[in-house]
Amino acid sequence: MFGAWLQKNCPAEIGKAPPCLEPFVGRALRSYRLSSLPLTKMAGTFRSDFSGMPNLEHLDLWSCKSLKEVHHSLGNCRKLSHLHLLNCSSLERFPCVSGESLVYLNLKFCSSLEIFPEIKRSSIQYLTQGELHLCHMKNLVALPSSICKLKCLVKLDVSYCFKFESLPEEIDDLENLEELDTTCTLISKPPSSIVRLNKLKVLSFAIRISAERMLFVFPRVNEGLQSLETLDLSYCNLIDGELPDDIGCLSSLKELNLSGNNFEHLPLSIAQLGALRCLDLSDCERLTQLPEFPVLLDTIKADWTDYRICNSLFQNLSLLQHDISASDSLSLRVITDWQSHQISMPRFPYRGIDGVPVNLPKNWYIHDSFLGFAVCCIGRLTDNTAHLIPLSDGGMSCITRKLVLSNHSKYSLERKGIHFFLIPFAGLWDIYKANGKTPNDYRHIMFSSSEKNKYEFRLLYKDEHNDEHCPGTRRSRFDDSEHHDEASCSSSKKQRSHFSNK
Repeated sequence: MFGAWLQKNCPAEIGKAPPCLEPFVGRALRSYRLSSLPLTKMAGTFRSDFSGMPNLEHLDLWSCKSLKEVHHSLGNCRKLSHLHLLNCSSLERFPCVSGESLVYLNLKFCSSLEIFPEIKRSSIQYLTQGELHLCHMKNLVALPSSICKLKCLVKLDVSYCFKFESLPEEIDDLENLEELDTTCTLISKPPSSIVRLNKLKVLSFAIRISAERMLFVFPRVNEGLQSLETLDLSYCNLIDGELPDDIGCLSSLKELNLSGNNFEHLPLSIAQLGALRCLDLSDCERLTQLPEFPVLLDTIKADWTDYRICNSLFQNLSLLQHDISASDSLSLRVITDWQSHQISMPRFPYRGIDGVPVNLPKNWYIHDSFLGFAVCCIGRLTDNTAHLIPLSDGGMSCITRKLVLSNHSKYSLERKGIHFFLIPFAGLWDIYKANGKTPNDYRHIMFSSSEKNKYEFRLLYKDEHNDEHCPGTRRSRFDDSEHHDEASCSSSKKQRSHFSNK
């Protein structure tokens, strides 16, 4: 490129080549780069007349922070495929653009540009693999309807355009659009036509931060958005009824981010999201319970210190694990939270560490009511086993089950995280090994694995209500929980010795 040469040798005429280079600058020129130049002697206008550059394909002017205007003749460059104006923060005026060959247009951080240029009609249908980056244009309010002529546009990014209010009604004309990012804009009601973007894979209306904004209304799906895999509606001030009741029609949706919203309940049709694997409900302060789980859901982000959320999690797991075999291993569904920041543990009454028995209360088992052990583990889940240990020897054997923990997550269970699983009593209890004894004769439970994990668990019963006095979390058991660790540790050597002799 000769941009640096021009800057050094012709500083007063940047953008206008000397006579000896005019033939090169003209019809033969295919790439022109003047990036990161201060352009202080440009008088605010890029002076090249592009009408003499019919073969220009790449124009790079990024970080030319004094540039205020690009010559209108750029609209005649029919072969222009890549135009970089990133961080041209003083750019105010911009010509129309020929879309005949345009593949990539970057106007990020062009914070002074208020009006997006018109798109020329000529041969616009030939645009392929297009990307339009307009983020951080802080004065951009809307896009012209002509933007919808970019039939092969694949990615449209208007994120962090803080004054941006609306998308064109004809947005469904962008029939090949795969990614639409409107994060941190003022959009409160997307056009209903957006659901006809059936190649769209990623859609974001997120706000990211707690901020005052109008109520957001997502349109009815109407069996559209069939390719959508990721939907981010975080901090959109969603309340009950503002998520469409047919959201379960998003058959390809894998990740749904609803964090930071104000609803108390979620549409029942979420259970029909057959491809959903990750659901983010963190910072939803009014949420009282989790929805019924879709079949592949394996990752949930939520406030685990809320006993109501935890209770509905395990009640859901109990419904999913109704088919329990009597084999030596127990296949269990695991729900994981992979949040990278510090995760608050649930306030469960029983706590322990790997390989240390934990005391169970007297008469903990209630026939036809006890569902199982609701377990929360922080660590890596490898080679996990559960052991029911009798109160005294007396010829009684320990009941042991290897736990086969299944999770469809893209992350391995060997990665450290917070894991939730329910050990159903029907799968753990072995009437033959019990030899006539009752479950209440077993007063200790121990979890072991190849890792030194920390566990918290509670006893889960049928017909529990979201109430702090419900069975398994009764006040008396919380009060006694302070003594569980001490009792468990003081008796751990005796219990491990008992277990090893079986």
